[in-house]
Amino acid sequence: MSVRVLGICGSMRVPSSTRYAVEIALHGAAEAGAATEFIDIADAGLPFCDGREDENTYPEPVQRFRAMIQNAQGIILGTPEYHNSMTGALKNALDLCTVRDFEHKMVGLIGIAGGAIGAINAINHLRTVMRSVGAWVVPHQVSVSESDQRIVDSNLDPLIYSRLIKLGGDVAKFSKLMAAGIIDPRGMEEV
Repeated sequence: MSVRVLGICGSMRVPSSTRYAVEIALHGAAEAGAATEFIDIADAGLPFCDGREDENTYPEPVQRFRAMIQNAQGIILGTPEYHNSMTGALKNALDLCTVRDFEHKMVGLIGIAGGAIGAINAINHLRTVMRSVGAWVVPHQVSVSESDQRIVDSNLDPLIYSRLIKLGGDVAKFSKLMAAGIIDPRGMEEV
């Protein structure tokens, strides 16, 4: 069974270590048999979320972004950690979406940080947001600390590389199980 996994880079930097990490995770999803797609928030042309009641009145870039999410069974979210959280650009992009866009999607999380403790706070905030929109976050996550030393000129620490490949593979595998009905979150809601 084929599934689609969408990678979303939440960094506004070019070039971006976060983009590189998300692309590696997508490679892991492809190795596990998923079709993959990528979107970089920096290139998406998304406006600020203004809380309008009819989300279908947002301009075409928002509708295109939401359609990409709706058409995916799995999603990989990557963000640099800014002030102990995800980027404002990524939070804004997620705020432009609805629960219906994310509900019952498998999600993998990647955080990139320049400091020694990694991006665990950003990942925890992403996990909370994904839970609030009904997504399922896979247990494996990747937090990269000291990114300027671990990701240099598109060269990556081998341990981080293997963890990103595993993350992408996990998202693809769990997405396949859900698509096949082996994991049925709708049935779990009744328990």
